[in-house]
Amino acid sequence: MQFARRAKLSLTYNNKDISKDLAQYLLGFSYTDHASGKADDLQINLEDKAGLWKADWMPEKGATLQASLQVQNWDLAGQFEVLPLGTFEVDEIECAGPPETVTIKALSVPESASLRGEDKTRAWEKTRLSLIVRDIASKAGLGLFYDTDDDPEYDRVDQTEQSDLAFLMKLCEDAGLSLKVTGQQIVIFDDRKYEQMAPVMTIIRGVSSIESYQATSATREVYSACRVEYQGGTKKESIVYTYRPPNRPATGKTLVINERVTSIAEAERLAKKRLRQQNKEEVKFSLTMMGNIALVAGVTVMLQGWGKFDGKYFVETAEHSGPGYTVKLDLRRVLEGY
Repeated sequence: MQFARRAKLSLTYNNKDISKDLAQYLLGFSYTDHASGKADDLQINLEDKAGLWKADWMPEKGATLQASLQVQNWDLAGQFEVLPLGTFEVDEIECAGPPETVTIKALSVPESASLRGEDKTRAWEKTRLSLIVRDIASKAGLGLFYDTDDDPEYDRVDQTEQSDLAFLMKLCEDAGLSLKVTGQQIVIFDDRKYEQMAPVMTIIRGVSSIESYQATSATREVYSACRVEYQGGTKKESIVYTYRPPNRPATGKTLVINERVTSIAEAERLAKKRLRQQNKEEVKFSLTMMGNIALVAGVTVMLQGWGKFDGKYFVETAEHSGPGYTVKLDLRRVLEGY
């Protein structure tokens, strides 16, 4: 006996399960999962001929949605799996017609947490990155998952007319770290550590159920080496260090960084971070394929059958959509050695 594949969205609204009410009006949904730099978002498109969703059933902006994607008989008959999508705050409601539809848009970064949309000015002295993030997370009513051993120290840090989210993003970018807000917590992580994890699957051209793909390999703003130069003063020796990665791009260009370092070891760490920031977008790959709940932002996959584009890739964005469950992936090839 053959079992039909099924994928459905499960949703609670302010802690009330509305999945059954939702199902009869649901035209489609999309959940976009970002590894770093952007809020995850959930969009739900509803049929509204009866006018319920734009009247009595219209969600309140700021209401909390908790969502999950349930798949049945997807890979094996009788198999049931769940992908938790997270907690979202209703951000925008859009009505259109004809035909009459309502689209609910929600974000993983709550407006009520004051992380975005509220510019602030303040300062920290003699502190570390983890303490700054913990302070901001606590004031926003969010948890913190600090998933890296790297914890930069600062004599003084100023937040000047910036939102908390923009301020933290800049600090993390400068430190070579990534930031994500999900599940009502701030997550700080080193994506190089995640790139070293085992791939969750191999996607094979001509074998995997792929609808479309696009691949690019760039040379602009891509460097073969990074040189750190720092002159500590007239009586101090200068520190110069050059890092050349294995299998480096053959551009012949060297990225030159002039920032304060106190040792060759520190210069090496800085060179690797800055070179990674510049080069990690060198090889990009996007594809749309049959849905798979293992394909989420932050995991790695192997690509096979695309010639020079074969290799290990990091999932930057995964967009899960239905009905007719598919996933669109934005990937970048994993760097070696840095």
